[in-house]
Amino acid sequence: MSLNLRLLRIFATVARRKSFSRAAEELIISQPAVSKGVRELERQLGLPLLDRSRGGVTLTESGETLLRYAQRIFAIEAAAEVAVARMREVARGTLAIGASATIGIYLLPALLGAFHRRYPDVQPSLEIAATRAILERLLTSPLDMAFVEGPVDVEGVIATPWRDDTLVVIAAPNHPLALAQARTQTRATPAASRGVAPAATAAAASAATAAARERFARQIAAEPFIQREVGSGTRTIVDEELRARGITLPVAMEVNNTEGVKQMVSAGLGLAIVPRVTIAAELAAGSLVTLDAPALTLRRRLWRAQVVDRPVSPALRAFLGILAEHEEEVG
Repeated sequence: MSLNLRLLRIFATVARRKSFSRAAEELIISQPAVSKGVRELERQLGLPLLDRSRGGVTLTESGETLLRYAQRIFAIEAAAEVAVARMREVARGTLAIGASATIGIYLLPALLGAFHRRYPDVQPSLEIAATRAILERLLTSPLDMAFVEGPVDVEGVIATPWRDDTLVVIAAPNHPLALAQARTQTRATPAASRGVAPAATAAAASAATAAARERFARQIAAEPFIQREVGSGTRTIVDEELRARGITLPVAMEVNNTEGVKQMVSAGLGLAIVPRVTIAAELAAGSLVTLDAPALTLRRRLWRAQVVDRPVSPALRAFLGILAEHEEEVG
């Protein structure tokens, strides 16, 4: 049999109010209807729920057990009502997001697509600019949230770590260093397949490999580089991290977007350090390659930012839920 929720509500109200008459007042029905409802529930369950021999309202052991489950059921019902009400609130409206270039072009489209499929009547907008400009826009325009690549130190803005990103050195496949790397990898493969070398030999080989990598990194750092413009999140992290490592790259050209940087590198005008997430298609197509240079491989933190004390709109609250779901899937 299925549990009759109307009768269960009558029983739970009687138990909570400890009175048939007060339960009737709360439920806006007659007292006889309350008594009849409890008796009918007892009949359906085949168990006594109230001990009527003591006067007043006293729960039997079965009644206490049922009441605990009834409280859980009605708590879930209340939570569902709140969730549905919030979905009604967010069913229409706008969501304004700002993002620095890498995030806006390569990471947010999938998230905004998931949001749009769930909330098709919300009109999302995405503004893409350099980190510094987006943070200024966050303070001076009605952006709900911003996603940026560089560190955030702006009064009135609170930043939360979002995810990590890796930056790698890229080259055209026919670049001399890319060709040299390919030859080295080809020579190393047969040697590795011959078996495990003695410990002393392995240690020597490891030292030789480390020295070779260091020489290769110095050769890379001497090449002309295509850089993002000053003020971009990528340029800031590259300059700061390499300066801390005592490395200064020769800048052959500045380009104000990553797609332009990749095109310049592909055309053989220099090397570049770009986020790995931006080159998946080019690596698959063979139009770009990465150079193995740990000293020039960087890690950075991506941030999401909001204005302190700015109210969270229903649309933004829903989008934060999408973000949380995506992070769970990635994790």
